[in-house]
Amino acid sequence: MQTTIKTLLKKGYSQTYIAKTLHVSRKTIRKIIRSEERGENELEKKPHPSVLDEYREYIEIQVNKGLSKQRIYQDLIREYQFNGSYSTVRDYVSKIETSDKKVYMVITSLPGEEAQVDFGYIGHIKVNGKPKKAWVFVMSLSYSRYMYVCIVFDQCVKTFIQCHINAFKYFKGVPETVKVDNLKAAIIEADFYEPVTQRAYASFAAHYGFWAQPCRVYTPTDKGKVESNVKYVKDNCFKGREFKDIADAKEFLEFWLNDIANKRIHGTIKKIPAELFEEVEKTKLKELPVEDFVFSKSSRANVGPNCHISYGGNYYSVPYIYIGSDVDVIEVNNLLKVFFKGEEIALHPLCQDLKGEHITDNRHYPANKNITVKEIMSRQQEEMEGIGENALKFFHAFGNKGIVQRYDYRTISGVLALRSKYKNTVIDMACKRALYYNSITYGTVKKICEKGLIALPIGHTESFVNEENTEIARDLSSYTQLSLLGVIDNE
Repeated sequence: MQTTIKTLLKKGYSQTYIAKTLHVSRKTIRKIIRSEERGENELEKKPHPSVLDEYREYIEIQVNKGLSKQRIYQDLIREYQFNGSYSTVRDYVSKIETSDKKVYMVITSLPGEEAQVDFGYIGHIKVNGKPKKAWVFVMSLSYSRYMYVCIVFDQCVKTFIQCHINAFKYFKGVPETVKVDNLKAAIIEADFYEPVTQRAYASFAAHYGFWAQPCRVYTPTDKGKVESNVKYVKDNCFKGREFKDIADAKEFLEFWLNDIANKRIHGTIKKIPAELFEEVEKTKLKELPVEDFVFSKSSRANVGPNCHISYGGNYYSVPYIYIGSDVDVIEVNNLLKVFFKGEEIALHPLCQDLKGEHITDNRHYPANKNITVKEIMSRQQEEMEGIGENALKFFHAFGNKGIVQRYDYRTISGVLALRSKYKNTVIDMACKRALYYNSITYGTVKKICEKGLIALPIGHTESFVNEENTEIARDLSSYTQLSLLGVIDNE
């Protein structure tokens, strides 16, 4: 507009004509004339405040979260009662996005510290004469860029894990961390801070001793090294090539991987991956486990009130806080692993030869249930000693009766419970009387207390045998005859 006005002025048109033709005020034209006289090339545009300036910080945060313009507009209405138009928000957000230049840091890894994995689609390959969709699985070591590549026809959990196993064998070791994309084969819930790892993959990671680290959603830079390698594999190995069948494709891939890809000078690190791997990184990897990860059956189970689940005809304990919950159960290398929402909560040796067995980890019970008979008896001994000397003797006499059975401690518990009705001195004397008659039972002590028998003397201090013959005296043989006649019982 300024250039047009200046051009028309130079051609001799009046300010009134220019203002009318261009639909601007004469005041604007005079400003441009004065600007020209001062030698200013261009009149600075007066900044106009926006109704959204007061929300700029909030909008910038939402933009950095990757939210759409429509979502930001809706949130402004809901949270700040914004009454402007969507177009106002759209234009304002566009200016922020244009001025917001993303900055990325260079992420370096130590030898053996990290590997990155991903899939890449490579088109169709013939299998048994029929074309099938194919992908490449790529695992790339972040330090040396040494990589393993294989062709797959699905991205299921078993395939994903088998690819890892093959890669670890190719490297002859295991890195500390494997950075994975948010594939359903590895990550159930794509939360960067608290990811829920697929149970079989989590078990596999534990078996091989690496940490499965998920990438942030919509952040390809988190696994940029492997994404670059996937693109390189697709373009350099497969693009424009025709293979007779899968065997032909695998043969060429093996040659390409070992003789070309891993022996090239890498464009970023300017070194040969194979040489850097052999010289530095290979010895930093963890050793492979003695036993391979073995897939087996998996199922769901419910935790019963007794803290056990039923599996394969036996019962396995689970921490009591999961009572009533559904859990995932998986067999791995003769072990039974129990998972809740992807987290391993119990591990037991698999009981295969027997049925109806309870395989129990006592730590899975609450503290008040997780106590042994020996611990109970020890506590009871202290309490019986508190009642009195005779009560303690009664306790020892009870223990000397023979092998203490599982619930024998209840006898002593009964004696201790009498304290709610009787004084310690009463119970102590009742124990003394029970000891004298060698009746070491709770029932005996209870009856002595109830009947008040502690006041009776213990033992015989007088004879009840009549030394004199009387009219009712009989010879003992007569009692035998009466017994035979059925008049009296032998008892």
